[in-house]
Amino acid sequence: MKITLLPASIPYIDDPMPEWVDEWGVQLFVKVELEGKEGFGEVLVAGSGVISSYMGVFRDLIIPVLEKKEGNVSINEVYEILEKMLFSAGLSSITLGSISGVEMGLWHVYSRLVERPIYYLLGGKVRDSVPVYASFPRYKSVDDVIKAANRAIERGFKIVKIHQPPAMVKETLKKIRETFGDIQVAVDLNSPFDYSTAIKFLNEIYKYDVEWIEEPIYPPNDYDSLKKLSKDFPIAAGENEYTLQGFKKLLDADLLYIQPDISKIGGISKFLKVLALAETYNVKVMPHLRPQRSAIALFHTLQVALTRNIISSVEFPLAEIPSDLFKVSFKVRDGLVNVPDDISIDEEVLKSKYSFKEKIRILKFSDLADKNI
Repeated sequence: MKITLLPASIPYIDDPMPEWVDEWGVQLFVKVELEGKEGFGEVLVAGSGVISSYMGVFRDLIIPVLEKKEGNVSINEVYEILEKMLFSAGLSSITLGSISGVEMGLWHVYSRLVERPIYYLLGGKVRDSVPVYASFPRYKSVDDVIKAANRAIERGFKIVKIHQPPAMVKETLKKIRETFGDIQVAVDLNSPFDYSTAIKFLNEIYKYDVEWIEEPIYPPNDYDSLKKLSKDFPIAAGENEYTLQGFKKLLDADLLYIQPDISKIGGISKFLKVLALAETYNVKVMPHLRPQRSAIALFHTLQVALTRNIISSVEFPLAEIPSDLFKVSFKVRDGLVNVPDDISIDEEVLKSKYSFKEKIRILKFSDLADKNI
């Protein structure tokens, strides 16, 4: 087995332009080569783009261990070995995210070895297209959000989700309702509040008929506060959860949706376990994906979504995904997306047009928007 890291910088370019052009422009792809075939996975580089930490996990451990393996390689065994070797470093985004990239790459390479799509390996499709919603980046003004909502409707979406700082959320929702009437809208808060502040804020915005509210509480795994909020509000969370035990606590908190991220929690195998757990609670899953202009983790998530109705909708970028890089096309119509059977990365285009550019990329979530950094 051969593993190659493909870091990239795909800036978020669209009309309107977002506040975060480069902040979401850090990607790490993993190419896995086995028996003459290659497959691609993706690592979500969280933590404001600390890509060297993820690459260090690969170079120090994953690559030296896995490149000794040849022939019949078990995906489940690879996951178990890597997790147990890395657990003392913390089962979190950097360790499990790194495993996610190679694990997805293995699923992809196996699908190519048997010349069948990944959904075939998962038992076959239960639907031909998948519901998606337009996940906005952060914009500089309310008017830009309104312009983006127009774009979303033009591009085939029925649901939009905003990522505005708390100080702009109420005004933004008011303007959306005045402009578009009954368009479905959700709010991602990215953990800015304590419980008492969250209660006050959610009471102020809920009159705007919000579909769901993501991560209102800091820290995001304050399960007791989430449970109390869920009694009165449609709460979603899970993008910062990594273990089955953590997801069980979220499910016990009676959330409307849980939101595992396939590129953070360990890949497809772990993702399937979270789906199975959610089924026992009869809770729908709405997978998290960073709304960047990247396609690999999105492709893998959609492959799974074709096979599992418990996935109600998938987070999807508003901006166009570069087809020159990924050799794939996603068409959204009436809130549904077609799912291609395969995907690839043009490494020459990556090197010439999207090569990784090292810089500080601070995502000003929570209350960081008010900090002078």
